[in-house]
Amino acid sequence: MGGILHVCTGNQARSPFAERLMIHEFWQHFGPAAHSVLITSAGTQGPAGVAMQPMALAELEQRGVDGSTFRSRQLSGNEARHAHIVLTATRSHRDQVVGEAPLALRDKTFTWREIAWLLDGVRASDIPGTYVAEKVLNLPWVAVQRRGFLTPLPPHRFDVDDPMGGTKKDYRRASGQIAEAIDAIVAALKA
Repeated sequence: MGGILHVCTGNQARSPFAERLMIHEFWQHFGPAAHSVLITSAGTQGPAGVAMQPMALAELEQRGVDGSTFRSRQLSGNEARHAHIVLTATRSHRDQVVGEAPLALRDKTFTWREIAWLLDGVRASDIPGTYVAEKVLNLPWVAVQRRGFLTPLPPHRFDVDDPMGGTKKDYRRASGQIAEAIDAIVAALKA
């Protein structure tokens, strides 16, 4: 295993949106080298095998990304422990993941918006490694080193609210926040 694992509650809206968008962005920016980075998603609860929520799928398709074959999965502690980096929708998800194996997971688990904040201004040359897979492996180390050196944001700014059961506007806001975070991650890796 390894790679990048995206986590939300049901793995039907936020984390599949993040997974599919990140796969698309990696292929756009890194070409065939993107294949060297496993990008997946899972949910902390909810049924496995469910399609992406229609409004989340519509937001993804507006960005030119296909999510029609996506099916939800349940998070396993083993998968989280073996991921190179775990990115979550909220601080609560982050805490839940870290609670599975605190020593193994605390320095590689972030919310999407938290890691985007930590990587602001980071260039690819600041991240050890030659290839994108090496840089992904070292990305958590770079982010952790920046903790304590940046002006803190209010904690709620690190969360992406759950749009499930909400309006099209709720899905648009959540997908926009996730897309901004993924853009920041990709920008740091390719800059």
